Amino acid sequence: MNKGSGNRKNRRMYPLFLIVLMLQVIAAFCFCARKTGFHYDEYYSYYSSNVTWGLVPTDREWKDGTEILNEFRVLPGERFRIPTVVRMQSYDVHPPFYYILLHIACSLVPGRFSKWPGLILNLLLFVLSWFVLAALTRELWEETIGERGPDAGAEGPGADRGSWIVLAVCLLYGFNPAVLSGVMLMRMYTLLSLMILLVTFLHVRAVRTRRRGVLFYLSTAAAVWFGFLTHYYFAVYLFFLAAVMEFYLLFDRTEGRTLAARWKSCFLYGGTVIGAMLAAVAAYPACLGHIFRGYRGTEAMGAFFDLRNTPGRLRFFAGLLNEYVFGFLLPGAALILLLLCAAGFAARRRRGERTQKASFPPRRYGGFLMVLTAALGYFAVVAKTALLTAEEAIRYPLPVYGLFLMLLVLAAAALAERSGVRGLRWLSALLCLLLLAGEVRGLAGGRVLFLYEEDAPNIAFAREHHDDAAVYFYNPAVSWMIWDDSLELMQYDGIYFVSLADLSPIEDETLKEAGRIYVYCARTPDTEKALTAAQAAAGPDAKAPVLIRELLYCDLYEIGR
Repeated sequence: MNKGSGNRKNRRMYPLFLIVLMLQVIAAFCFCARKTGFHYDEYYSYYSSNVTWGLVPTDREWKDGTEILNEFRVLPGERFRIPTVVRMQSYDVHPPFYYILLHIACSLVPGRFSKWPGLILNLLLFVLSWFVLAALTRELWEETIGERGPDAGAEGPGADRGSWIVLAVCLLYGFNPAVLSGVMLMRMYTLLSLMILLVTFLHVRAVRTRRRGVLFYLSTAAAVWFGFLTHYYFAVYLFFLAAVMEFYLLFDRTEGRTLAARWKSCFLYGGTVIGAMLAAVAAYPACLGHIFRGYRGTEAMGAFFDLRNTPGRLRFFAGLLNEYVFGFLLPGAALILLLLCAAGFAARRRRGERTQKASFPPRRYGGFLMVLTAALGYFAVVAKTALLTAEEAIRYPLPVYGLFLMLLVLAAAALAERSGVRGLRWLSALLCLLLLAGEVRGLAGGRVLFLYEEDAPNIAFAREHHDDAAVYFYNPAVSWMIWDDSLELMQYDGIYFVSLADLSPIEDETLKEAGRIYVYCARTPDTEKALTAAQAAAGPDAKAPVLIRELLYCDLYEIGR
């Protein structure tokens, strides 16, 4: 098949690609519409991006519900305050790029606090990631098989299976519960996925084409700069990716270059990557404190060097990978790969083919091995250092989920293609169908996380009782826990904050005159004392507190008369 014919066949598939993407965006939008509540970190995303004065509870003082609301939305006169966003992040433990984008999105709808600016931003990042992953898959397919398979030149349906492989990867990526969970979480992980896919594409293309011009170095430097300012985990992935790239630059002799020329390429590439990293540090010097002195940096370092936790952490994250990314079918997928390997080897033996001596480094699978090494390295380091927050920890390895799906599909397709046995292609297609069925089952079975639909009645309850008195007893040592219930608290006309460090008698006329008091009380050994103080503040005719419901960090009680 000539190149022009292949391009025409590719173009004929564009409408199919577009239909698949539209269906996946619609599916993602439907889950966005279902999202009701927020994870605490999502509140922090909005707060640190749009803060006005700061959410600081003051003991024995009322805070208006609108005052809480204002800290999560862009007020008139506060639009596009990029320096303020950067400064706010310097006080925390994350780089600022995602928060700048979120602030810009919120600045387009000033005066409103809604899930939609964050979700629409994530949807756009998802679509961009989809296209980059498709391009990356095409690059790897051309490297491993391309038009060199047994049927190269045929004009039948199998003349260009590369487009079908790309489509299979995109299908599995866009309907994956773990990937859609990342879209639902208004944090930086979907943006990090895009940056990792982009820097991977640049490297794979350079390895496949053996061309590294000015455009490659400039685009790589830009991807490294923005990636590091998205999340510090980007540096982990880049470490493994760059290490393999340096290896290929040093040992690749396909271009007939001298050893001195290869060393020159190594230094040029290394200087580009290190220079971009240093430029990112210069632009955001707070990153050094975050990594080496911040609480998350020190926690991650401690977990990384604690060898005792390695087996348990790897099992935990491997379990999340199997459940949310592969729909419990990872062992079955591995078995199909083994069958493809065995069948292909047997077929070549029957044809009397000799095993060709592998080149060093491998020419045909260089990009594939590069991506595999970087993805596995990233996953291992993240499994060692990330927070173990039950199923919510699925977000930390999110940037390599698409790479794992792509590598699995490509491995199966390449094994089938290289074997020369037509029937094995159906086995690789069966693998994709099984994985897709597992994903559909996951979508229907509630494996898309971070929706918090259960918060709807809580928010409705607070809205219904907005004019009743509300008291919040908070633990001053962990006062940030208050804001996990921000969407509920901002429904009240006012909230009276009381520190659990001081449970002396409360004197407040509003509480004495209130018909009902709703008490949010952090769970501590002083809970009973706090409830007694609240009952006493309501007056002698107040009834004993009655538990209404349990929240994540506190409990809600009602004091009637």
